[in-house]
Amino acid sequence: MRKAKDFGEAARLLKALGHPLRLKIVCGLLSEPANLSRIAREMSLPISTLAQHLAVLRSGGILEEEKRGLEVTFRVADTRIPGILRVLCRTIQVDEDLPDWTWREMRS
Repeated sequence: MRKAKDFGEAARLLKALGHPLRLKIVCGLLSEPANLSRIAREMSLPISTLAQHLAVLRSGGILEEEKRGLEVTFRVADTRIPGILRVLCRTIQVDEDLPDWTWREMRS
């Protein structure tokens, strides 16, 4: 029997991923880590908007950041995320495998 905390954990992950921009951010970061300015540039987003979404993903345990001097690089921290997104893509009939997506392919 599943415990309530298992369902709570699943709901927390889904809530953090539950926005189109956050899904795009995570898909891009599966391919390669990136800093704030690169993500903003590649996704054509204002940094303030991007920072809000990154905060949700960090607090959800999906992303982690690495600081080197003034630069902060973001990467996917939760090893379950690629599998979750592959299942999601199969349900919406996306043909590509998520880790192979590039930032440029996600601009639309």
